[in-house]
Amino acid sequence: MLIYYAKIKPGQGLGAGMTEETREVRGRIPKELKIAFEIACARLELTQTAALEDAIKDWLKKQESASAEK
Repeated sequence: MLIYYAKIKPGQGLGAGMTEETREVRGRIPKELKIAFEIACARLELTQTAALEDAIKDWLKKQESASAEK
């Protein structure tokens, strides 16, 4: 497996002029998933950082919904 991490710079992935303190996230995913992710980001002309941020936000919302249903 490969290690993928994104170093996020202040203001990256946010609206113009906005800054936010950021942290690095690391993890391991299967090689095929990483390649598919890179291709999808390139096709969408989206940074991997922005895509990861969206994915994490969606996952958190899903977890909140699952917790609320219990």
